[in-house]
Amino acid sequence: MRAGERIAELRRGAGITQEQLAERLYVSRELVAKWENNSRRPGRSHIDSMASLFGVGADDIYPKDAAVMEELASCVPKNCAVRDEDIVPLLNGFLRTLPQRERGVFIRRYHHLQPTVQISAESGLSESNVRTILTRTRKRLKKYFEEAAK
Repeated sequence: MRAGERIAELRRGAGITQEQLAERLYVSRELVAKWENNSRRPGRSHIDSMASLFGVGADDIYPKDAAVMEELASCVPKNCAVRDEDIVPLLNGFLRTLPQRERGVFIRRYHHLQPTVQISAESGLSESNVRTILTRTRKRLKKYFEEAAK
């Protein structure tokens, strides 16, 4: 079950509307609707708030490792001709192209599944800088995969 479906299920089980959930989380009803139809993913703080509200664990709504893997999966271009067995060698080749700092941040996030706040604390980078590095690195990875598929 995807996160949006789980949020909708828990919300209905609690007997509240999207509007009521939005009010309790200080967000718009439209944002709750986007979460429920999986067009947007709630941030960890909203997931934690919903978990508390519904009396479940945050990982019951959206496991942290699923969020991290979803980030990485977004790097594989749609209709990519790269075969599954070629992904690991391609990924290793890509990692060799990265400067040490970016490679370390990438590996901590996608191999060790560390949250950005932990990467920030351990690397001496601001959390904003870590997020920026990850965003740019994912874009480079997507381009790398696109080039490999040609």
